[in-house]
Amino acid sequence: MWIRWQRWHGKLSFTADALLPKYGQMVRIAPNMVLVNDPDAVAAAFVKQNLNTAPKAIRALRVGHERDWTVTYPEMDMAKPRRHPVMVACTTKNLKYWHRHFEDNQEVFLNTLSSSSGRKSHDIVHALRLLTLANSQVVLAGAGLDIGKYHAEFPEIVGQYNFLVVWRLVLPDWIFKWLRWGPSKYARYRVRSSDYLYDVKASLIDEEAKPNDEEPPTVYKLLTQAPSKGPPIEWTHEEISAEMAGQVLAATETTSSTLSFIFYEFAKHPEVQEKLYQELQTIDGNGQLDSLVYLDAAIKEGLRFRPPVALTGSRVVGDGGIVLMGHYIPPGMIVTTQALSFTRQRPDLFPDSDTYYPDRWLLRDEGFEERRRLLVPFGVGTRRCPGGNMAIYQMRLIIAGIVRSFKIELAPETTPDKMAPFEANGFRSKYDRCDLMFVPREKHETK
Repeated sequence: MWIRWQRWHGKLSFTADALLPKYGQMVRIAPNMVLVNDPDAVAAAFVKQNLNTAPKAIRALRVGHERDWTVTYPEMDMAKPRRHPVMVACTTKNLKYWHRHFEDNQEVFLNTLSSSSGRKSHDIVHALRLLTLANSQVVLAGAGLDIGKYHAEFPEIVGQYNFLVVWRLVLPDWIFKWLRWGPSKYARYRVRSSDYLYDVKASLIDEEAKPNDEEPPTVYKLLTQAPSKGPPIEWTHEEISAEMAGQVLAATETTSSTLSFIFYEFAKHPEVQEKLYQELQTIDGNGQLDSLVYLDAAIKEGLRFRPPVALTGSRVVGDGGIVLMGHYIPPGMIVTTQALSFTRQRPDLFPDSDTYYPDRWLLRDEGFEERRRLLVPFGVGTRRCPGGNMAIYQMRLIIAGIVRSFKIELAPETTPDKMAPFEANGFRSKYDRCDLMFVPREKHETK
């Protein structure tokens, strides 16, 4: 009951984190679940063993009518052949092929933000979901798809789905049948958001672009072709649609949620913006963004400060049990960890952990390598996010584009309470929006 209460209020990760200093770096947070915050112990459970994931938690992430995709298969043997295509499609070499498309999408995004000339606020969460959808689409299924007609609905669908995950983890199954047809229009939309997400991707699969041999392999192509090793996956239309729906969700939400918090912190700390702007002036275009030290620090700090995934992963202990930190964990118990606590529980390496401070990543002291080791925003082990490289690639490009073009300011309606982190399929702002002012730099300089 305790864990459901914490999840309902979006506080499980921070509450569990607060227990660690009191009870040690292994805490039992449910009758069948222990939170482990020791890197070596986590490596023993998550990296060195091929353990299955906890089925109840991950199946809250199903799409459509209870349809599975890579993340929701507890069995590693089922997930592995579905993860590999994402990793291949998201290599830096392949992403560079799509770079021009990313820049074209970003130009539309920046024009939208500049349309108000800094006179009114923009919900950056909404805008980022549209941009990351456009970017992820080419990597997932190629450049020949027209997704414009799906744009308007997508941010709201995703936002409602994120909070639906919380409902699925907390409420009994029977209540969803009632909510689906109940009197509340709001509840009906939230419960059906999973179906809407699936329907969008099913339609896109039906319109899948004609193969282009000049393009790098897309996720869709790699999923549906015979692999070099092992038997091919025999997909039904429903299964591949669910897979693609889940992949587009993962490709958009991790990036847009983290960037929203980063831009909010930029608005609070203009000195960070200015330092980053000056660094961006040292290069032409976007071809050398991966060489910029302060840009890298700003992204790392955003991923540390508000990790895109809350409880980073859970594993079910197999036959024979496992010994972690000197304690025997019996079969069937769930071992979980979270990126949030890896850094928050090391004040010697991350002082003032509740403060967004990119400069901490510029220190080249004796703690440098350990700080890097403890940053695991995309998970650890064999089930870590396969698209993490694409998330970083997009973050560099999007941050550079905005900071070069605008000075970011807080909107009057944006308060610390509204931006309090809420754990809903990862960390989101309390009301799933972030209103900011984007003042064109040429206008700002003439004030």
